[in-house]
Amino acid sequence: MQLLSSIAELKNIQSPIHWAMGFFDGFHLGHQQLLMPAKQAGLTGMLSFATHPMQLLCPERAPKLLCPDLAQRIALAEAAGVDILLLLPFSEELSQIYPRDFLDAIAEACPIGSISVGENWQFGRGGMGDAAYLRGYAQEKGFAYFIHELCELEGIGVVSSSRVRERLAAADLAAVRAMLGRDFCIEAEVEHGQQLARQWGYPTANMRLSEQAALPPFGVYAISAVIDGQRVHGVANLGLRPSINEACKIVRLECHFFDWSGDLYGQRLSVELRHFLRAERRFAGLDELRAQIERDALDARAL
Repeated sequence: MQLLSSIAELKNIQSPIHWAMGFFDGFHLGHQQLLMPAKQAGLTGMLSFATHPMQLLCPERAPKLLCPDLAQRIALAEAAGVDILLLLPFSEELSQIYPRDFLDAIAEACPIGSISVGENWQFGRGGMGDAAYLRGYAQEKGFAYFIHELCELEGIGVVSSSRVRERLAAADLAAVRAMLGRDFCIEAEVEHGQQLARQWGYPTANMRLSEQAALPPFGVYAISAVIDGQRVHGVANLGLRPSINEACKIVRLECHFFDWSGDLYGQRLSVELRHFLRAERRFAGLDELRAQIERDALDARAL
């Protein structure tokens, strides 16, 4: 997969590109359907932004992100079969570009085979461009266009990034799984911790999480991950570790993997949250915490 950061880089591509356009946070089923026409037609391109537009336009309204880590978004695009990923930095200058100028810039840089968007897609200055504008432009220029109705699932409703965040916040992992087409993952680098649980026979991989991350409720989860090509299961605590005295509290995911040992420090780890076991809470002392960790491990193994 080619990773590009500017429209000018498209000038090196001679074949028509079949584009899917959007922000693609979480890469849910609705996003995946945008790619279908492109993947069936030829060279598949995905056009998105390196940061969410609202982080610039209205930071107080910017949503927490299902994929706050850029590397995770890139990996999802590659796994989906994208040939060219154009991740544009969302700047003040880009926010002021008119819809026609934006599409003209792409068309002048390389041939457009087709463009696929959702029916609620907006682009260009002040959101002046929309699916209807794209339809007229495509008809004028003579390339194919695909405007997709919003994806819906029975019992859930419209599939959207905001709906996924809503159900995630309610710890409804089954609904999240249905909308994503996979388990919800948290991806981050493994850091050194206090190694307290290791002393009790429960070594953990500690991951500091982004402040921009959309997360489920703090608590204990049954988890799964692929480490060195091997699928391993485990238990994890997500939260602030209220029973541990620390000068600075940060949100962490602390993962203990069953029947596995090794050194993960400095590695990026993608952890799937499979089941919510209980809410995070403060314990009276470390002995009580240790006993609960043992019960949590047994509960996670039983699933």
